[in-house]
Amino acid sequence: MTRKSVWVLALLALVALAVSSTALAKGKKSTGVVYAGITHQEGDNLIAAGDFKDSVLGSGAIIYTTKVSGGEAAGTVHIEAQKITIYTTKGSLTGKGAADQTFNEDGTSTISNGTFDLTKGTGKYKGHTFKGTFDGSQASDGIYTFNTKGTYK
Repeated sequence: MTRKSVWVLALLALVALAVSSTALAKGKKSTGVVYAGITHQEGDNLIAAGDFKDSVLGSGAIIYTTKVSGGEAAGTVHIEAQKITIYTTKGSLTGKGAADQTFNEDGTSTISNGTFDLTKGTGKYKGHTFKGTFDGSQASDGIYTFNTKGTYK
């Protein structure tokens, strides 16, 4: 290999690294779905757990510690997720979130105005964030389905 070809390869490697770093700085857009249910209550907190599938993070488990307060409209409550943690085989991400839940006469409910902000990572996710929005529903059997849109940085 000539000295010139070594320099060309080194330059190509630097360009590739710069392009991938720039793409990660802007973030990777993702979509996903979460299935969860309330598992139990601890004092004023409701604990929910389930699983998720995301276009960037893959599949994993999720757990929420939530607190419910009165909503702005009748039949609506505001939910603060004081702690959300997602787990995959590559690590975990932890943060907070919130949403509004409106109860329907048929025993179902609608989830709106959902946001999440996961800022503390472990394993492969250390130093990364995952932020986004969600909406969804709760079926009469108590299972929540959330449709997520986010950015992983």
